Amino acid sequence: MARRNAGRHVPLLMACALMAWQIWMLFHIASSEVTHVVWSCDESDCGTDDLAGGAPMMGAAAVVAFSLMARRFLHHAAPGVALALAGTAFAGGWRAAVGAGDIREDESVDWMIGWFSAGHWITVAQAVAAAGAVWALVGGAVSLRRTGGLHRLRLGRRLAVSEASLTGWSPVGRGRGRVEVAFEDADGVRRTFPAVVGRHALGRKALALHDAERPGDRARNRLSTPRKKVR
Repeated sequence: MARRNAGRHVPLLMACALMAWQIWMLFHIASSEVTHVVWSCDESDCGTDDLAGGAPMMGAAAVVAFSLMARRFLHHAAPGVALALAGTAFAGGWRAAVGAGDIREDESVDWMIGWFSAGHWITVAQAVAAAGAVWALVGGAVSLRRTGGLHRLRLGRRLAVSEASLTGWSPVGRGRGRVEVAFEDADGVRRTFPAVVGRHALGRKALALHDAERPGDRARNRLSTPRKKVR
C-alpha cells in the first residue's frame, strides 16, 4: 500500500523537478543573455523574438506554478524555495555575462525597469535568494511542527498514526489554544494527551502520532493536522 501511494506521487514529483529546472533556466538566460537581445520598436511599443526578452515573465509564471505544485512535498516552504532558486539563477546569469566579457560589473544596462549596473542586479538577485531561503526555512519549520515531521522520523518503525478528535479549546494567546487530543490505539483503548494548536486545526482532520509500543506515554504523543485528508 505504501509503495502504491508513493508511486502515485511520482508524476507530480517529476513535474516539480521539471518546473524547478524551468525556473533556473529562464532566470539564468534572462540575465546571461541580456546584452544579446535584439529589440524592435515602433512608436508605441517594443518587442523581441529572443527568448531572453520574455524569460523574466515566463520565469515568474514558473515560480508561481512551482509554488503551487510543490506544496504537496514542501508545504509552506515551496514559495521560498522557488524564490531562492530564481534569485540564485538570476545572479549566476549576470556573473556569467560579466565573466564572458559581455558587460562590465559597473556598466549599466536598460533592462525591464530601468538602467542599473550588473553589480546592482547581482546584489538584488542575492537579496531575493536570501529572502527566499529565510522564507523556506521558516515555512519548513511551520510545516514540520504542523505535520509532526520530526516526530515521525524520531519514532521510525515504531510510529503509529490514528485518527483523533480535539475537544476543550482554551485560548493561550496569538490565535492558539490548548486542546485535549483523543484517539484509540491498536487495541481499541482510548488515549488522550494535551496539545497547543492554532484555530485552523479545529476545522481539519486530526491525526495522533504515537509510539506503537507505548501508546499511553503522553510525552511521546504528537498531533498532526495535515492540509488535506490523508488516505
